[in-house]
Amino acid sequence: MGMKTKVALISLYSTDAIGLRYLNAVLSAHGYDVSLIFFKELHLSADMLTPPTQREYGLLLDLLRNIGPDLVGISLRSSFTGIASSITQQIRKEGPIPVVWGGTHPTVAPEESIRIADMICIGEGEYPFLELLQAISSSGDYTRVSNLWVRRGEEIARNDVRSLITDLDSLPFPEYGAEGKYLIEDERLSPGDPALATYNLNIMASRGCPYHCSYCCNSVFNALHHGKGPRIRRRTVGNVMTEILTLLERFPRVKRIDFIDEVFAWDKEWTAAFIERYRKEVNLPFQCAQHPNIVDRDVLRMLRDAGLERVEIGVQSGSERIRKQYLERPVSDQQLIRTSELLKEIGLVPFYDFIIDNPYETDTERKETLDFLLKMRRPFHLHVFALKYFPGTVITRKALEAGLISATQVEGNGTDMFRRMFVTLKDERPAADRFWVALYSLVSKSFVPKSLIRLLARSGTLKRHPGALVFFAELANKAKLGLIAFAWLFEGKPVLSMIRATARRRGASPIV
Repeated sequence: MGMKTKVALISLYSTDAIGLRYLNAVLSAHGYDVSLIFFKELHLSADMLTPPTQREYGLLLDLLRNIGPDLVGISLRSSFTGIASSITQQIRKEGPIPVVWGGTHPTVAPEESIRIADMICIGEGEYPFLELLQAISSSGDYTRVSNLWVRRGEEIARNDVRSLITDLDSLPFPEYGAEGKYLIEDERLSPGDPALATYNLNIMASRGCPYHCSYCCNSVFNALHHGKGPRIRRRTVGNVMTEILTLLERFPRVKRIDFIDEVFAWDKEWTAAFIERYRKEVNLPFQCAQHPNIVDRDVLRMLRDAGLERVEIGVQSGSERIRKQYLERPVSDQQLIRTSELLKEIGLVPFYDFIIDNPYETDTERKETLDFLLKMRRPFHLHVFALKYFPGTVITRKALEAGLISATQVEGNGTDMFRRMFVTLKDERPAADRFWVALYSLVSKSFVPKSLIRLLARSGTLKRHPGALVFFAELANKAKLGLIAFAWLFEGKPVLSMIRATARRRGASPIV
């Protein structure tokens, strides 16, 4: 090949960046010189994310000048479109270095993205990016690479989407290690891989999601790849185990495994085989996500006995009508209550995910959500998210057509949703919204009597002036977190690392 073609990959607000780590591994395996730059971290904050400063942009440009890449790739979610645009424009001023966007946003909003970037990659990027670099290295034509859109002036080559990767075992493991890694944060450039100091180890045992929730980008991905292969693809047990054991040798500080599959353990036979080996060879606590429609007593028991420490269950709304009609989550109240009882029986404390700021919800549905939460078996933890309007999703299209939201509320078009990633008790909200959020928070505190919560919910004064209620909920939150931290200390766990890992998992909101 002669001199190695250099490529710089930029991850925005994600040091996990498992997609870019896979891409890094594939390109490195084929002899390319890859630098992976983590531009900003996703810190948990009571008010907002921290936008990049001019110094941080300057540090990034200085680093790129030193690397001298032949190509720059930026992986982004819709929330960070403005930052990706700014980086792209500043790189363009440095010289004719092509910039490729990949990740969620260019996949769900390709027409918008290709007007800014020189190229975009839609869907899985390992092999399109490899073919792109091969063409650049040989001065060949890359305008016909599947999954790539290429813009030259006003001309845009819009190539078809290729088939999904079905043999996930054929991919090299995600790339970890200090060489060629950089973090830009707090106005500093730090060489090295921030994952080396992690408490959690992220493992993706499968790709794809079997569901099509109206608010989720996976629904757009599934439609885009219709007829291009199975939605869900699973790695073999042996392949996953080899990755875990290899990484544990390299990173002895790891104390917990985080399986970041959209839905873990949906295949009972695979799960049984995996758990048998995991218990013998790894035997570390782990966490995963489950869908209430596939919760199985035997599977949960196997997972618990193997070290399942945390299971995340998406509920999203306590109103069955909202779930089915607007969120396209056909899960009955009965199934969710059964899941709650089963988790209590088995001895697992779940994290329930809920979504608020839904324009289709009325005060009636908010009261239904509270009543529903009061029926759920405690103890449990609660994550509350603000509904995000991703480009191309069903709920975004419907809400725009109905005039319930404006175009500036769609992710990537404004700044509000970038700044307000999390729902906390400190958020500036209408009084009634703060009232309901505080009540939801109190339900997840086993030491707060349900009878007291019902009494507070009947107060019209608190609904109009919720300050005292919010203050009470904040005190209860601190008490619960203190109890959790004390238990972790008693068990000899690294408290600060665990709180940080819990807060950052999938961009999760604080425990409320």
